[in-house]
Amino acid sequence: MSLQPSTTTSWQEQVADKRKRLQTLIPPEWTIAPVPDEQVNVLDVPQTCGLLTDRELEITDTPDVTVLLQKLAKAEWAAVEVTTAFSKRAIIAHQV
Repeated sequence: MSLQPSTTTSWQEQVADKRKRLQTLIPPEWTIAPVPDEQVNVLDVPQTCGLLTDRELEITDTPDVTVLLQKLAKAEWAAVEVTTAFSKRAIIAHQV
């Protein structure tokens, strides 16, 4: 019994296919410009890509979950905006 798939594709083709399918799931308004291949450090992309607002950056840069929960409890931040901010940040990571 063979464990090989019936159609043989290289891992590079499989990766390209997965990336293409992932890209189709990203809302067009949440796409960012491609990061240059030579850019090794991508830690500043969330701050520089233009997708996140200052408030969304503040939300997603909050290092202490208790602060995040306090702001939610006090209605300083809405659950929808926190969820949206983290969703956008995750989509940035997928694109990078």
